[in-house]
Amino acid sequence: MKYEAEEMFAEFTLNGVWWIPSNPDGSAYGTLSYSVDRIKLRLDRALTPELNTAHGVGSVKIPVILGRANDRSMITVLKAFYWGSNGNEIDLLANEIVVGAHFDGDARALVREAVVGFSNLEEWTACQLVHQSAGDEDVRARFSVSKESRLNLQVSELPYLKRLTLSTDLQVSHNPVETKLTNKSRFTLEFNQPATLETVVESVRSLANLLALLMDEPVQPTNIRLVMQLDPSGPDVFANYAIPPRASLPKKILEFEMLLPFGDLRQTNTAETLFSNWFQREQILRPVYDLLLSTVYSLGPYVQSTFLSLAQAFESFHRKIYEGKYLSDEEYSGIRNALVDAIPVSTDEKLSAKLRAMLQYGNELSLKSRLEYLFEGVRQDHINNLSGTDDSRRFIRMLVEIRNYLTHYESQKPSILESTIEMYNLNRRLRSLLMLLIFKHLGLPEDFVYLPLVGHLRLF
Repeated sequence: MKYEAEEMFAEFTLNGVWWIPSNPDGSAYGTLSYSVDRIKLRLDRALTPELNTAHGVGSVKIPVILGRANDRSMITVLKAFYWGSNGNEIDLLANEIVVGAHFDGDARALVREAVVGFSNLEEWTACQLVHQSAGDEDVRARFSVSKESRLNLQVSELPYLKRLTLSTDLQVSHNPVETKLTNKSRFTLEFNQPATLETVVESVRSLANLLALLMDEPVQPTNIRLVMQLDPSGPDVFANYAIPPRASLPKKILEFEMLLPFGDLRQTNTAETLFSNWFQREQILRPVYDLLLSTVYSLGPYVQSTFLSLAQAFESFHRKIYEGKYLSDEEYSGIRNALVDAIPVSTDEKLSAKLRAMLQYGNELSLKSRLEYLFEGVRQDHINNLSGTDDSRRFIRMLVEIRNYLTHYESQKPSILESTIEMYNLNRRLRSLLMLLIFKHLGLPEDFVYLPLVGHLRLF
């Protein structure tokens, strides 16, 4: 039976023969080892002459290595590089592998469909496929089991995606003393036209980011199954794609511990709107998402860095959605040119360059103005409860003072910076306010998002 890697967080080894596409006759025997930290390929000889004279880590790079395992599984190893050697043995590390198919490179558009699992996706979906009822005299209890997959969500006509589907089915395992039924939820991504692996990875990352916000916990892909079109006139080829997550498997959490589980979205008929808008607007809002999600995935003690990321995320969100300038570009251009011309000729060149650079962005709204504009669009009682104060202007002044101090380390140090717990609580409030603005922009009703955000503050 051919090997099929089901989980990104599983560890396995494959022994077999390996070669580069341009020299199929120059093969070597070796062992591929996959773990959550790395992909390592140990060969009994060099595949290329350059490997014999390699002098340091990364000094030789091999874009594609093909392999055939002892169980006849086909493997494609991508983005390999020299790691070290011991006698005749050569060690390579790689970034990605595909088990089940051979192809010449990852830049080709080959993937027609991808089926993806994520950590805690079954808990988030919370789809009940087994029902218990009372038995009779001869039967203690009766169980009814759904024999077909449950279609939870389907969204069409997304950027580069023909259809996005979320479904759940039952995985059955059975032995003489135990029968186990386990829910398995999967997203299926059907592409408008064959996609590259890079596009697949970007799509998976986008889904993981949205799920991380909805769960308010880190989310990792657990397995990616590819449907590949290697030959336009040939049959589909099924393969598994894996890249080491270099992270521990996120902790298990239950549906009621999550911010916005799927059941809540389904009851209000907002799931399709949310997923559609997320993909439609992702390219615009990606910088905001990256800053916000850095505070979800990095939960360390660096409360000051977290604050700066959130402050920048607010600023970026306003700039991306509302732009925000004091004057039109045409009006400001004349003012900027006049101010640049007014710089004395005798001014030090470095100072002159700094002043010109500052004037380049002089028409941008301040953080204070951006926050005031954003908060004006939210119900006042929602702002008060999420911020922990009934004076939003004072709250904004405090945020600006903290940001300015942490950026320049000048003026008087805000007292809140002396307390890690108070800064942690402030960051939690800021994150909730930003998530309220983002989800509202993506089409969710403010009242619907506000209530779970208040209940999910988790303050000390």
